[in-house]
Amino acid sequence: MAQALTKTDDAAPATGMSSADFIKSLALALLLGVGGGGAFGYFVIPSAPASQTKDAPTPATKSGVPQMGRFPSDALEIGVPSIIVDLKGEPKSRVRLDVSIVAVHGTSATGTLKDEVREDVIAYLKGLTVADIQGVRGFQNLREQLDDRAKIRGRGAILGLLIGGFVIE
Repeated sequence: MAQALTKTDDAAPATGMSSADFIKSLALALLLGVGGGGAFGYFVIPSAPASQTKDAPTPATKSGVPQMGRFPSDALEIGVPSIIVDLKGEPKSRVRLDVSIVAVHGTSATGTLKDEVREDVIAYLKGLTVADIQGVRGFQNLREQLDDRAKIRGRGAILGLLIGGFVIE
């Protein structure tokens, strides 16, 4: 009688997922992800302008030498001595800045350019507080300001300013 009360059904469905089902669903998810990413890249990201196609000639300087980076390959890098300045505001902080000037090839009077840019950087840094140069955006603003000031000071002879080291203590 006890055997009549317990019902055994060998054909009952399994409640867990088998490994074959898991692999199938993983492959389907991977396929949908790749397809969606490809569609996003094709429809949303703009294509290169017509001027940048592979048929366009490479940019060249006046001498015909291709320009690969931000500055021409024949530009001069002029090292400026380290600049140490006390920032204004409380608490007292000091900044050390190592910069280089990138000048046009054949620039004369590099010594005076170097001194003028150094004095201009010192004058600008003395007016800053630590809050002005904190974070990524503050450092980006500092870099842009110093680069613009160097270009103006150079009167066309300076192509840019490179920051090699920056320490606040």
